[in-house]
Amino acid sequence: MANRLILVNGLPGAGKSTLAARLARELGCPWLSKDRIKEALADVVAWPGLEPSLGAVATEALWALAARVPGLVVAESWWFAPRDRDFLARGLATAGARSSVEVWCDVSARIARGRYEQRRRHPVHRDDRDMTAEWRRWAEDGEPVALGPVVRVDTSGPVDTARLAEQLRAMLV
Repeated sequence: MANRLILVNGLPGAGKSTLAARLARELGCPWLSKDRIKEALADVVAWPGLEPSLGAVATEALWALAARVPGLVVAESWWFAPRDRDFLARGLATAGARSSVEVWCDVSARIARGRYEQRRRHPVHRDDRDMTAEWRRWAEDGEPVALGPVVRVDTSGPVDTARLAEQLRAMLV
C-alpha cells in the first residue's frame, strides 16, 4: 500500500505531468498519472462512446495501483476542489495513504490555458471541444483541494525539483 502520497494538482496546462515525472525520478518512486492511464485504456478499448467513462475508470485504476505500491507514490491529476474533494478523499483511503502532501502547480489561468491550447494530446481527451465556460470556472475556483498540507510551486518557469523533493521528503516522514 502507498503509505505516503504526493498529489500533484493544478489547472490543465499548469505543468503537472512535467513536474510529477521529474519529482518521481528525483524521489525514486512510481508516478501514476490519471491521463496516461486514461490514454492507455482508450487505446485498448477503442470503442466510440466509451470515452466519457474512461476518466472515472482511470481514476479508479490510479488508486488501485497506488494501493499496491509499497512506500511513496507520486499521483498526478487535475482535482478541481469544488467537484473532486470527496472523490480525492475516497481515493486516498483506497490507496491506504497514512500521509499525503498536495503539490499545487501555481500558474496563472492565462498561462495554463495558453499551454493547454498549444499542446497536442491523445484524442480521448477531446481537447477540440469549446471549453470557454469550464476555463472561466476553473480560473475563478481552481485551488488546492487541501485535504492535507499544500506546497504551492510556481510552474510558470523552471522548478528546482531537487529542492522540492527534499522539502516533500521532510514533510512525509
